[in-house]
Amino acid sequence: MGTKQYILLGAGVVLVVILALLPKAVVTDNSEGVAEGTTATTTEQHSEDDGHDHGSDQSSMAHTSKLPADTQATLDQFKKEFEAADNIKNKREIADKAYDLLLKMNKFDLAGDWKLALYGASNDTKDLRAAADAYYDAYTFAMSEERSAQMATKAQEQYQAVLEKDPKDLDAKVKLGMTYMVSSAPMQGIAKIREVIAVDPNHQLALFNLGLLSIQSGQYNKAIERFKKLKELYPDDMEARFYLAISLKEMGSQDKAIDELKYINKNADSEEIRATAQQYLAEWVN
Repeated sequence: MGTKQYILLGAGVVLVVILALLPKAVVTDNSEGVAEGTTATTTEQHSEDDGHDHGSDQSSMAHTSKLPADTQATLDQFKKEFEAADNIKNKREIADKAYDLLLKMNKFDLAGDWKLALYGASNDTKDLRAAADAYYDAYTFAMSEERSAQMATKAQEQYQAVLEKDPKDLDAKVKLGMTYMVSSAPMQGIAKIREVIAVDPNHQLALFNLGLLSIQSGQYNKAIERFKKLKELYPDDMEARFYLAISLKEMGSQDKAIDELKYINKNADSEEIRATAQQYLAEWVN
């Protein structure tokens, strides 16, 4: 199987379609080629509080033609209750019900709209962060380049606002960096991730994404370095071990790759990753 098919395993943690759509030339020189200390520049939009028009979020958070009629009716009712609620506790209860419902349906963008609307009422950074993460998941699972770019922009705006309030949120900075990979300035994204590595050389999410970018660009030796480090630091990170196996296989170390897959098959909690390991073991051993 090709690299793009391997990358499908990481859905929800890495950018499945984005990496598949991204031209290799964009990543080849950038995953390791951005100078230390490079600072990305971004364009931010500002309103009176944090840079977002929350009024539009409430109008969009309950309306879509892609939901079943009963779900849409439930969300419409939630919207009425949310707008009528006279305290943040009640608003939070309603928004969280809608958010949980939409997450179960993989409607990440609509879930993000609810959290962003809640943030407009609560001014709680946790709500803003939840909105950013929901848009990031929508970006990750998008099935077209256009949709990826749209959701990446929404996630990017929220992560920028999160980092204004909490510059030490390194996970948010890594994800912000990954949103640039479908923009006209992917170098800015790599720079963001490398800034995180400069602060914390062992940062799990930063190492993981740099490893994936190395795989996408065919730099398997560099991917091996990243995923071996993750294996040493976080031995229970089964996705990192899976991508280490992929990279080892591509570099001709099939026996070592098979050992990694056997470990995953024996120790992974996720049935999905175990099944994937079993599938590749069947292909590689025979």
